[in-house]
Amino acid sequence: MARPRKNHREDLLDAAEAVLTKEGAKALSFGSIAVESGLSKASVQSVFGSRENILDALLARWMQREQVKYEQLAGEHPDARSRLLAHIRATKEVNDEAGSRISTLLAAQVGSGSQSEYMKQWYQERIGDFSVDDEQARKRRIAYLAVEGAILIRNLVGYDISDEVWEDIFSDLEKYAQ
Repeated sequence: MARPRKNHREDLLDAAEAVLTKEGAKALSFGSIAVESGLSKASVQSVFGSRENILDALLARWMQREQVKYEQLAGEHPDARSRLLAHIRATKEVNDEAGSRISTLLAAQVGSGSQSEYMKQWYQERIGDFSVDDEQARKRRIAYLAVEGAILIRNLVGYDISDEVWEDIFSDLEKYAQ
């Protein structure tokens, strides 16, 4: 079979999302994506190279959607406080399905012994290196970690947090960040 065209990458990511939705992360393979997309296994492998690259590409795709929302909330040239508030608000709006997908992909990568280079970069840009030089920066660091902890507890652990309690948690975080 001929090498896939560039636009096949998005089609293959669509197929990978379909496999994840239907069968879960364990079923995600070159073969399952090939079957879903109608392309050869070799075509899928030539686009991504490894299963970890597929996971990272899916994470990047989903996190880019979140980034658009974050940038709308943060505005142009946001300061550290505005970036944190935008992060809190964007994370609060992540629905259960999207949060669960992202958490599932991160868990699949950890389970395979790899880490998402995309996610490392995402956190670096969003949060920095976690160093602080004053009390306000210390509070921002705590708030970022609390937001990430909440999303992981709800979506990775599967802890049932009602929408009402979720709103309350994030309202508290916004007040804390002020």
